Amino acid sequence: MVERMCLRERLKIYRDRVHAAKILANMIEDLVDDDTCLAAIPNGGVPIGVTIAETLDIDLGLMMVARLLIPWEGMRGFGALSSDGMLEINWENVKRFNIAQEVVERQLRSARGKIDEMLRRFGSKAAEISRYRTMILVDDGIASGYTMLTSIKSIRRRWKGRIIAAAPTGFKDGINLLKDAADMIICPNIKSTIHIRDTYIDFPKLDYEEAEKILREFKERSPSLFIGYI
Repeated sequence: MVERMCLRERLKIYRDRVHAAKILANMIEDLVDDDTCLAAIPNGGVPIGVTIAETLDIDLGLMMVARLLIPWEGMRGFGALSSDGMLEINWENVKRFNIAQEVVERQLRSARGKIDEMLRRFGSKAAEISRYRTMILVDDGIASGYTMLTSIKSIRRRWKGRIIAAAPTGFKDGINLLKDAADMIICPNIKSTIHIRDTYIDFPKLDYEEAEKILREFKERSPSLFIGYI
């Protein structure tokens, strides 16, 4: 676990996602070599991944994973599903919010639909990852940890390299969920509140269209760095 103790529990420390990504890039720079690639989690992880990839000249792919949301709780989730079918469910939240089986099944269908849309918008080319020895999974924050956990487990069962989970900010319980799954966790700002947006001054919601635009512009600037979906 790598953090910056001077940033622990602090709020509003990043101007925006690009500023946060540059700080994260500085922390992972010494871990990067020619056998390293990034895997960004859409949508919020796209500007993080693009910024780090261009700053450090690292190959970038996308990890297609969708959260399972509690419909009456806004953005609060109860698990995540990856494009290759890896499913992780937060059973404590299922029990706490009395989520019926039909709601679980409906959210699974919704998650599959989101993954299909990601593949359509971001490209359906599968990345060839066998040559890499280290993969750094990046997002704009770690809240419950289930999206990152699902991503790690998805990659683990089909690839044998080192996996690093990295985000500019993270909820301490979500970070703890990943300790046995990731080989390393890099998170400069760890806090005891779950809301990711509290660490950013400017934190606009990113939809698929905006993430697609950011990725398209990245491909135009650095066509050799994008490797496809992971």
